Amino acid sequence: MADCLRRPNHRYHDPLALIWLRCAERIGFRVRRTPEVYASADGRGTISIGTDEILDPDDSLAQMIFHELCHALVEGEAGWRQPDWGLGNAVGKDPWREHACLRVQAYLADQVGLRRFFAPTTDFRVTFWDALPADPLATVDGDRRERSCVAARIALWRAERPPWAPHLKEALAASAALAAVVAPVAETAAPDPWPSLWTTADAPPPRHPAGHAPLAPYHGEHGCADCAWGFGDRRGWHCRHAPRLRLPREAPACTRWEPAAELNCETCAACCREAYQSVEVAAREPVNVRHPDLVVRAGRRRTLRRVGSRCAALAGDGGPAEPYRCTIYEDRPRSCRDFLRGGPHCLDARRRVGLSL
Repeated sequence: MADCLRRPNHRYHDPLALIWLRCAERIGFRVRRTPEVYASADGRGTISIGTDEILDPDDSLAQMIFHELCHALVEGEAGWRQPDWGLGNAVGKDPWREHACLRVQAYLADQVGLRRFFAPTTDFRVTFWDALPADPLATVDGDRRERSCVAARIALWRAERPPWAPHLKEALAASAALAAVVAPVAETAAPDPWPSLWTTADAPPPRHPAGHAPLAPYHGEHGCADCAWGFGDRRGWHCRHAPRLRLPREAPACTRWEPAAELNCETCAACCREAYQSVEVAAREPVNVRHPDLVVRAGRRRTLRRVGSRCAALAGDGGPAEPYRCTIYEDRPRSCRDFLRGGPHCLDARRRVGLSL
């Protein structure tokens, strides 16, 4: 009789978990389940996530992996090589790093309508996450330079580059597609004892006409016409994020909208700071003769001297009392002269230092 019993040869897996396990693997991380930790990273490419019995009822393996990947985005490659992304037990005295992770998590989940679904269940849920505004990169006083906001924007810049792209975006899109199927069914399920987490999934927001980002109603009446990255030419109005497309000037703001007033060299100086590592100097430029102490020669190559992460010719700190200024502005090299405010290189520099998306 025993020989007639059916023998299973497959195992069921949560499809959402499969999506995020594959995402982590493609980015370069292994995920293992263990009852010994809630969540941990060993600094050698393995992320450990607690088994189901030690997780909260509203946790999911997908959300846990997503959260750890957001930590990795914030800390950068140096953090990947440290246990627990280099945080250790420093979260309490270094909360901006956790705050940056949660801002990234909220921003990315917002792209596909899953901010509530992918919400963390740690203590930061009450103390920080639930207090985030509709724009997860905003602060109460509008300070774009707040440390966690800057770190979050740099992380989001990384997210659009390998090894994160295209895998992270694909995992979010697949999660949204799955939610679109499951959420309506979950709405009719009897509470057991709580409603299904799937009922917190929202429809993805509509996309901007340029297709590069979702629309952002929280920016009110603002739009492409007063965005720092909108520009016009003989072909019409465009966005630096999608420069080949012609847009109506009245197009509404997207999640990357930024006030035009932010493009102020005296408060930015991204191109003169850590955005780039060197400024090339041609042999016949005036700076060689008038400011020889600022020119570094290495064989035939000449560059402007740097002090730490910034150009030695840059003065000030960007604040109201000491705005940034170039001390050799009239004699600056051609590579600096060709760097136009509001141009594509300006946008790239600001994204590298966490001032723009």
